[in-house]
Amino acid sequence: MDATVVLVTLLTLAADMPAPAPAPTPSTASSPIAGSAETLREIGRVRATTPFCHGLIENAIRAVAIETENGRRLGALEDSLRVVDLDKSQIAKARGTHDLTKRYVDLRAAAVEGDGLMKQFRKDAKMAPDDEQRASLVAFADSVDGALHRQKTLADDVGRLVAYLDTHDPIDKDAHDALVFNAILLESDARFPHTRFDPRDFGPFATVPDSLSTTVKNAADELVNRAAPIAGDEENAAARIDAAFAHC
Repeated sequence: MDATVVLVTLLTLAADMPAPAPAPTPSTASSPIAGSAETLREIGRVRATTPFCHGLIENAIRAVAIETENGRRLGALEDSLRVVDLDKSQIAKARGTHDLTKRYVDLRAAAVEGDGLMKQFRKDAKMAPDDEQRASLVAFADSVDGALHRQKTLADDVGRLVAYLDTHDPIDKDAHDALVFNAILLESDARFPHTRFDPRDFGPFATVPDSLSTTVKNAADELVNRAAPIAGDEENAAARIDAAFAHC
């Protein structure tokens, strides 16, 4: 089972355990994660036997839920980057850029919220009754925080991509072919100093820039590569949860 599913399951089960304080007992019903093919099965159980532990688990649940939802946002963002056509017209570019901007804002705002929750988690963890529990809680927080930090960094990169799109005009195929043709002509003109034109060297800083649609497709590939380490953070968090809450 996916590490994120394991983690969410464990924390959900933890939240389902009533705290000793005279507060209403939370519901024990579990819900499947959106997009999952099956209802989450019980992996383990963490008992919140003190108000201290209950508060930690509450923040952990919310932070993990944010991280999980951001994972879905990144998947949807990748899909959009691969299919959006920003070169069809100025209107198509405006609509596509608006959609990417909204995805950027949602992703970053959620990551910042999750980071705030884990900062509070770390602050509360300092109140742990012994060094062993304190170290285990911090190790767990490091993993969840690592995933949230990577998501925030990716969101910032998407923000820079949107800024680039805002300041460049669409380039349809005919216009792009004309740029290539003109670059080749310039290479053969002895009146101008030049370097050899390489038709493979297309990009935002090359003689012939990529079209906006090609730029965002390349960004989708980069997004996949840079998001890959998040899975390791999730696996570490799932592996550390038992030790983190063993004394609860």
